[in-house]
Amino acid sequence: MKSYVIKDAMTIIDPCVHCGESTAFGYGKFVNRLGWDDGWSCAECASLDCDICDEKITLDEDRRWSESLFACHEECLTGDQNTIYELWFEHDSHDYPERWFTQVMESLRGEKF
Repeated sequence: MKSYVIKDAMTIIDPCVHCGESTAFGYGKFVNRLGWDDGWSCAECASLDCDICDEKITLDEDRRWSESLFACHEECLTGDQNTIYELWFEHDSHDYPERWFTQVMESLRGEKF
């Protein structure tokens, strides 16, 4: 005899602390759910707004450029900014890419920008 999991539409299991939708296995939001305070958050609710275009940024797809541009899409940054970001990422710097690049250029020129 086969066993089946029956979803009860009236019972919300492991609700998202933001939107209230279920993040339980079998409800479509289990894979990308995040632990949040004393519950769970779905990926959609945990996403950030892009500081340039104001659209939602998919989980772990943001680029932090500076304090004023904290979360941006890769395509919202210029080609030069993305190149600097890649170099910054390779050096595992803990500062923002913009500030790191300015420090590198200052050390190469021996002056302040």
